[in-house]
Parts: sequence; C-alpha cells; structure tokens
Amino acid sequence: MKTLVVYSSQGGNTQKLAEEIFKQLPEDKDVAAVANGPNPSGYDVVCVGFWLKAGQPDPAAQEYLKKCSGKVFLFATHGAAAGSDHATMAMNKAEECTNSATVIGRFSCQGEVAAKVIETASNKDPQPPWLADAPAAKGHPNGNDFMDVSEVLIEAGLKTKAERSSGTMVS
Repeated sequence: MKTLVVYSSQGGNTQKLAEEIFKQLPEDKDVAAVANGPNPSGYDVVCVGFWLKAGQPDPAAQEYLKKCSGKVFLFATHGAAAGSDHATMAMNKAEECTNSATVIGRFSCQGEVAAKVIETASNKDPQPPWLADAPAAKGHPNGNDFMDVSEVLIEAGLKTKAERSSGTMVS
C-alpha cells in the first residue's frame, strides 16, 4: 500500500505529528508539506494533517483535501482540548472538504500554542473557544499523543499491532 503523509503546519506541531505518523507507517511512503504535496491520486492512502484557523482546517489544507478522492486519514493539532466541540467541528469540516474521499480514520491532539498567539487571542472579544484550553497544550504533541495516534493508525488499518511506534517490528 502506497501512503502519503502531507501536512500544513504553522508552529511546528502538525509537522511533528506528521513526522511521527510517517515513522510509524510501513514502507512505501512519502511525506511532504501541503505546499509541496504531490498529486494525491498516485497513492492508496493520503494522510492529511492541518492546524486550525477560526475553528476549521487551515486554508492550504482545505484546498489540498479537495484534491483527495481515495482513502484519507485526517490528523490535526490545536490549542483546544482533545475531543472538545471545537476540535470535533474542525475535523468534521475537514471531512466535508474531501468531497468523494473515504475517511478511514481521524486523530487530533493538542499542540502547543505560541505565547504571542495566546496574547493576541486574549485581547479579542469574544475570546476564541480554545483559549481556556491552551495552557494545557504546552509540550504537545508528546509521547502520549504518539502512542494514541499509533492506536488510531492500527484501527484505520494503516499499521499492525506488531509494529512499535518507532516503526520497527516487535520480536
């Protein structure tokens, strides 16, 4: 199975998660930033990662998702709490962007929010819904997030339980 991991990252969090997903997938895989992303039609599965802007996938990721027509695995990082309405709505929007693609799995976790972004958001009225969760995002994505994404990759059929998170086989 030929797999592409493509991502959009503003602060480095989604790139970090994309690199971990890439590491965990079996051979015959490519990784690229959305800006340099190849045509997704040449892949059996495309894993698309994004950051959130105004409660939805960033614009570059949304445009790339529109090109996807086969199997898609969605992943994201955000300041909001994992499983929050804000994060769930963003993942739903990403799924809508795929048009005819089949979403085989989705994963999102917190990503550390830059102090400057928190400061700017604090001065908005109303304040964004993720702001209260942002302090808990410090240090994410981390090892626990990587273990969680490993389980979701197994559920999606993209890796087997016999593969460690490092991508090596367990004896």
